Amino acid sequence: MKKGIYFSANDAVYDWTYAFLSSLRGSNPDLIVYLIPFDGQCDRLLALRERFRFEVYEAPEGFERLEEIGQALELGHSTYGPHWFRRYAAFLGPLDAFIYLDARQLVLGSLQPFFDGLAQGLDFVYYDTALVQVYEPGPIRTELLKDGRARGFLSGLWASRKGLFTLEEFETVVNELVQVREQMNPRNTDQFFINYCCDRKQVSYAQIADLAGDLCQAGWAGQPGEPYRDKEGTWRLWDYGGLDHRKKLMLLHWAGYPLESWIPHFKLLERYGLQMSLLEKLKGCGKGLIRKLKANRAINQWLKPEI
Repeated sequence: MKKGIYFSANDAVYDWTYAFLSSLRGSNPDLIVYLIPFDGQCDRLLALRERFRFEVYEAPEGFERLEEIGQALELGHSTYGPHWFRRYAAFLGPLDAFIYLDARQLVLGSLQPFFDGLAQGLDFVYYDTALVQVYEPGPIRTELLKDGRARGFLSGLWASRKGLFTLEEFETVVNELVQVREQMNPRNTDQFFINYCCDRKQVSYAQIADLAGDLCQAGWAGQPGEPYRDKEGTWRLWDYGGLDHRKKLMLLHWAGYPLESWIPHFKLLERYGLQMSLLEKLKGCGKGLIRKLKANRAINQWLKPEI
C-alpha cells in the first residue's frame, strides 16, 4: 500500500509553506509528499521540491471539475474559494492511504496515528471540529445530529483512502447542496462540502485524539496553552488545569489567522524557517495592538455605545 501526504499551496503562501515543509520533514522524513497546486502561481514554491523532497500531483480534468463544484456553491465571499476544492483530487491520486494538510500549520510529531486509524478499518480520520463552521441551524443539521453524524470537522487536516469518493459522486452531491445552500456555512464552501459528503454516505470516521489517546483534542494555535518540548523531544501542550495539559501536540494550525508577528506562537514559526523583516514585525505588532483594543469590551462600548 502506497501511503503519504498531499498538501495544497501556491506562491501567495510561500512563507507559511516553507515553515510547514521544514516541520514536516523534521518530524516525518520518510513519508511520500505530493503538492496539489492551488492554482497556476507556484513557480517559487516549485523551487523547493528538491530541498523538501515532494512531487507535484496534477489532475487537470479533475481540478477543473472540482473547481466547478466550488463555483456552484460559492456565494461571492472570495474569488479563490473554488480552488479549495482541488484538495479533493486526493481521492483520485496515486496514494492508497493519505493525509491531506493545509500549508498554514506545523507538523510537530509523527503522523503515523492517522494511518493507524485507517488501518483499523476507518474510512476517514479527522482532527479539529467546529460545527458552526460547517452547518447552519436547520433541518439538515438536526437530522444529522439525531443520527449521530454532523461532527463538523475542519477541512484542512484529515486522512482517508483512495476511491472513497469519485468525481461523479461529488457532482451528484453538489446538485443536492445547491438546493439547501442556506443550511450550510456561507463562507466555508469546501468544508461543509466534504462534511456533507461524509455524513450523507455515512462513512466510518473518528477523531484522531479519540483513537490515539495521549494527544491534544485540537491543534488550533488560538487555543489556550503553550507548546513545549519534553525531555524526549516530544512537543506537548502546557495548559495547567486544562483537559489537554501535557498531551502530545501533533499539529499546530493557524486557521483564520493572517501571517503577522502578533499571531499566537509566531516564534515557533520562525523556529521552522519563517523569515520576516523587522519592519514587517513592527507593522504586525501594531496590527496586533489594534486587534486587542477592538476586542476590549470597555473600549468598544466607549467608541460605539450601540454595541
